[in-house]
Amino acid sequence: MSTQAKAKYLLLFGIINFTLYFVIAALIVTSEYDFLLPFDLVIPLIPEFIWIYHSFFAVIIISFLGLMKSRKLFFTCLSGFFIAMGILSLFYVILPSYYPRDLWPVSMESLSDWLLIKTREIDAPNNTLPSGHNTFSWMLAFFMTKASCAKKFTWLVPAYFVWAVLVTASTLVLKQHYIVDAVSGIVLAYICYRFSMRSIYSRIKE
Repeated sequence: MSTQAKAKYLLLFGIINFTLYFVIAALIVTSEYDFLLPFDLVIPLIPEFIWIYHSFFAVIIISFLGLMKSRKLFFTCLSGFFIAMGILSLFYVILPSYYPRDLWPVSMESLSDWLLIKTREIDAPNNTLPSGHNTFSWMLAFFMTKASCAKKFTWLVPAYFVWAVLVTASTLVLKQHYIVDAVSGIVLAYICYRFSMRSIYSRIKE
């Protein structure tokens, strides 16, 4: 399967995902649920993690277009992403939540601060449960265990899981998500991964 063909499918997912996310965020402005735990208050704000947070997009693109050589794995993983997107959107509608970012103001002292401020301006602090960043990063790590390149490069899978852990940490220390959001995102990632491998993988031709 050509890189150009894979890019078209990935672009389609990206357009649908971002459209759904921002439309829901614009339409549902009342956030009825507060999932803030005492431990959330203990976690410090660390703006430098914004670079890890945004590495999310580059790693997904590189993984889908460059590392997933198998057509079966590509479409199974993409299908899992679509399923997760639908479930996330449903949660954002029925359980609208709001993260009180005002408790952790950001001062413009570094490039990391600037990028975090711009990120907050674009991404409203609602639609937090589950965390999309956690869901998709952990799903990608799970699916990469099945990639052929993982057998050739034994360090690759551990690197993906370390990256997923760092993405999870970034969502917490940047005050983008609650702990509940992060945990539920990981659980959702595993459920979608297992469902996709059991119900979709065998139906796709190589």
